[in-house]
Amino acid sequence: MIRAISILLAFIVLTLMLLPFQLASIVLGLRLQRTLPHWYHRMLCALIGVRIREIGARSADSPALILSNHVSWLDICVISALSPVVFVAKSEVAGWPVFGWLARLQRTIFVARDRRHTTADTTRMMGDRLRGGDAVVLFPEGTSSDGIRVLPFRSALIGAVHHA
Repeated sequence: MIRAISILLAFIVLTLMLLPFQLASIVLGLRLQRTLPHWYHRMLCALIGVRIREIGARSADSPALILSNHVSWLDICVISALSPVVFVAKSEVAGWPVFGWLARLQRTIFVARDRRHTTADTTRMMGDRLRGGDAVVLFPEGTSSDGIRVLPFRSALIGAVHHA
C-alpha cells in the first residue's frame, strides 16, 4: 500500500513538474512537444517498474505510421517510452478524467468512431502529423484485446499515409 501511494505521489509530482513545459512547447510550436511525452513515459515506466526490452531495430525513417494491437493502458506508456509518437484514440478518451487531459497533452488525434463521415478529417489530421515529422500510432483493431490473437483490422484510417 505504501509503495502504491509513493508511486501515485511521484506520478503527480512528475506530471505537475513537466506540465508547464509541455503546455509552453505546444503553444510555441517547439520540438519539445514531441520529445517531452517520450521522456515522461520513460520516467513513468521506470517509476512503476516496467522494464522494456526491445528486440530488433526500429526504422529510423520519419515520418512513420505504426500499427499495433492494443492490450492495455500500459501499451501507451511503453510505446511512447520507446520513441516520440502521437496516438490515434477514440473520441471518448478525450473526456476521461486525467487520462483525457494527458492524451491531449501528448497531442493525440481523436476519432469519432460513431460518425463515419469524419473519417476523411481524421485521416487528413494523421497525414498532417506525418508530414510534420511525427510518428503516428494507430491501433487498427479499434479496441483492446487479450493480445493472444489479432482481431480484424478497421482499415479506414490506414489510408492516412496517402495524405502524407
